[in-house]
Amino acid sequence: MARTEDGVRDLWIERAARRLGFARLARAAGWEGGAAYLLVAAVVVVHIPLLSAVGWLQTGTLSMVVNPGEVFQIPAWLGVVWIMHRLKRRYARAVADLPDAVDQDISEFDPEGSLSRPVTTALGVPGAGDSKEAVAIDSVVSDRVVAAIVLVGWTLYGTQLVTNPAGLIGPVAELTGPAVAAIRFYVIIPLALYPIGGELLGLIVGTLVMLPLKIRRAGQIDFSDPHGAGGLAPVGRLFKSIAVTYFVLLALFTTFQTVAVGADPTSLFSSTFILAGLAFGVVLFFGPLLWLRGYIRAAKEHKIEVLAQRTSDIGDTGDRFPYAEPASPEETSRYLYERLRMDQIERTSELPLDTGVLQEVLFALVLPYVTSIAFDYLLAAGV
Repeated sequence: MARTEDGVRDLWIERAARRLGFARLARAAGWEGGAAYLLVAAVVVVHIPLLSAVGWLQTGTLSMVVNPGEVFQIPAWLGVVWIMHRLKRRYARAVADLPDAVDQDISEFDPEGSLSRPVTTALGVPGAGDSKEAVAIDSVVSDRVVAAIVLVGWTLYGTQLVTNPAGLIGPVAELTGPAVAAIRFYVIIPLALYPIGGELLGLIVGTLVMLPLKIRRAGQIDFSDPHGAGGLAPVGRLFKSIAVTYFVLLALFTTFQTVAVGADPTSLFSSTFILAGLAFGVVLFFGPLLWLRGYIRAAKEHKIEVLAQRTSDIGDTGDRFPYAEPASPEETSRYLYERLRMDQIERTSELPLDTGVLQEVLFALVLPYVTSIAFDYLLAAGV
């Protein structure tokens, strides 16, 4: 599988751009790394300006002029590509900063258990591994996870088309004509835009869900971290970045639902989607943190137990510190050294982030709700 220069496997959109010739076009234009932008720009140009012009020939109305939601999509989809590249770069930096050496004492215990291992393996985490390379940490998310997300999206979208085609397509068909509306809703949206959005969501899931599972599978933790974060502080910062990005995107979706013709932020579907999106984001952020917390706690307990057992091997009595009675200065030094090691491990934080990071996430959490309330107020006031 091809990798970009940041060491992380290429995304779907990067592979598609390369196969469709946009990589060569980007190199010819002197824009290395711009292939995905060119691909999405081509899709958006067909989806909005070109089909809007075709619709004008059919109805005499230029839909992108009277429908602000169409104009909103042009920078929005290019912004999605930028966000995907940004998340990928931040993921690459975070995993590069994870501990390289695995504590041999930690590699000897399994924090997952036999029940959860088949589930995590099905999600794309290799069945066994004692290093970052062995657990495929260079892949943000497996293709099967992205495909599953896109399939769920298609199912929900298809349900809308079947149950409420007039409400979904009708307002756009009035502006552009039925042929243009059909191309948009039956071809471009499901076959181009949904896979792009699905991969973006896949990157978020891959970072917040798959990465903690890979860290647990590989036994990644560094008790010598002077900051007491177990070497996992980069993961906490990455989680914060991803969570804030997710809630900002949800706020932008709320904005689109307000300004687009045919969309209604107060409808049952939109309201349910936004509330479900908020709930999903909360679970997506705090759930993996609890997994990591459980893993770090188990790793600490296991490591401390190993060190405590070593103290019982120092003297002749088999007693552990502080009950052991050292028979020599050398034994005293060894007891104290092992105790210092246990204290260092005990001080390791069980959450790889501080309260400042949590405050940023909680602030971003209210953005979709505040956006929805603000636009509802503006609409009610007739602004």
